[in-house]
Amino acid sequence: MKRTALLFVGMLAGVILTVGFFRIAPSQATLAAGGGSDESPPAALAPGIDGASALPTPIPGETLVYFAPSDNDATATVLFLYNTDTVTHTVAVRGFNYAGALVYSASVDIAASGFVRLASDAIVATPPPSWATPAPVIVNFTDSTYLASLSLPKGVKAEGYVLFNPGTSTVDPRLDQGAIPLRFSTDPATVFLPAVQNNP
Repeated sequence: MKRTALLFVGMLAGVILTVGFFRIAPSQATLAAGGGSDESPPAALAPGIDGASALPTPIPGETLVYFAPSDNDATATVLFLYNTDTVTHTVAVRGFNYAGALVYSASVDIAASGFVRLASDAIVATPPPSWATPAPVIVNFTDSTYLASLSLPKGVKAEGYVLFNPGTSTVDPRLDQGAIPLRFSTDPATVFLPAVQNNP
């Protein structure tokens, strides 16, 4: 009799958990969709941009560094670019898929002695003052980008990290927890290896 009662309680608990799961799952999907999704490449890609199947050629006089971004509904990549030079510089930001084809391209201007923060996801409407000025530049890599590059002119320094956000594809600097420093390398083959320089 005791065994039958335990079996009945176990089955009842299973039914309750299953029903609860089906009630919660749609709301989780809605939550993730609220800030847009990083599950597909950006719609604004120029025609044929993904036709290139080679990594970029270094620009003479600039340092080409590679890193592995993470940009999906629960992670975002944040980059800091510092210009220590006395003139404005432009940094070429590129993203490549698993086959080495170009899937993201942007050019970011940095004023003399200036600072720019790049973020792969949207920022909440009222970020902390330290994030509001200057406003971050959005570089939506999406989860189709496996490898990215920065072409750094003389005097431009880079740093960055991957953070975990609440699954909404929106970065809230006051709430997001956990960050993993990016590893930069001048050789794309070493980006995923340990003990690689992380301050270009």
